Amino acid sequence: PSPRRTTSTSGNSGTLHPFYRTRDDPLQVTGRVLIIDCMAKWLKVPDIAVDRDTFPILALLSRDEQHRLRSDTTCVEMAADVAVISEGQQPSSLFLVYRGLLMVSKRHHHDIFDVGFVTPGEAFGEASILYDTPANAEVRTTEPSVLLQCPAGTVRDILRTNTRFRRALEQLAERRMAASAMAINAVFSKLPQAARETMLYNARFISLDAGETLFEEDQSDTHFMYLVLGGRAEATVTSPRTPDQRILFANIGAGDEIGEISIITGRSHAATVTATAPMHLLKINNETIQSWLKRYPDFGYALYACVQRKLQHALEGMRDLIGEEEAKKRTIGALPPADRIIAAPPS
Repeated sequence: PSPRRTTSTSGNSGTLHPFYRTRDDPLQVTGRVLIIDCMAKWLKVPDIAVDRDTFPILALLSRDEQHRLRSDTTCVEMAADVAVISEGQQPSSLFLVYRGLLMVSKRHHHDIFDVGFVTPGEAFGEASILYDTPANAEVRTTEPSVLLQCPAGTVRDILRTNTRFRRALEQLAERRMAASAMAINAVFSKLPQAARETMLYNARFISLDAGETLFEEDQSDTHFMYLVLGGRAEATVTSPRTPDQRILFANIGAGDEIGEISIITGRSHAATVTATAPMHLLKINNETIQSWLKRYPDFGYALYACVQRKLQHALEGMRDLIGEEEAKKRTIGALPPADRIIAAPPS
């Protein structure tokens, strides 16, 4: 099995991820009948107050909207250690936690990271409803829990006319995706928790459609670094031998960083990055990165090692095409000494 790593995040500050459906899918609903596979039992929704006092996010709904949501909602009691939402599957509900505790975990490369908790009064599953994308994390009960399952269709109908509710869910989803991505990223996880949480409330989030380009090879505008929150992209370079052809340099997914090579080397972008699926990214300006390099040496060394590793990978791929000397000049030769980039740790 893959090794599991634990990271510390805070559910109350929005530092979780949006999460979705279980692989065994124990929460299938046919009309008002719940199929439970002996892992959950049906409860009467009227026994639980589906309102703004119990679930603060619902304060943005009108009385009619609250009534409709309540009418369409199913309430279930889940046993401990049940996956309510599984990574990679398409969700069909927004969940509200009435009682219990749920762990959020995310796979990145060969590791699984526990990135936070969902607690009573909170919602989860909002990102897939907003963006119509598969789940990119798992949510699993850690103790017996009572959940309200709100159909995605009902929630989307409310979102079409209630812009304040939509924006609140968007902000929640963005902060959770960013917190999760920073927690699993080998570079951003080196930042202190306080620095990461500050970034969540001051960050700029952008989206790309499939086929849209983030930046072009040799583009000189290198003022930003990006962290992928969701989606996929390819980094390609022009073939030295046949300029009308492109060579795949890297596949990019959630939790990966983009643009860091230009930030460290000061050179134009070495590759073109194009979305192959709808993407959501955290956009961080160079001034912020430089500030972190001066204040947090662990972050600096991790970023430098990341760039060095990618340039070494590029060297190995290019040396047979353009020769050792030219390949080094374009890759490892562009890397400045670490002491010019990273602040010395305090003595």
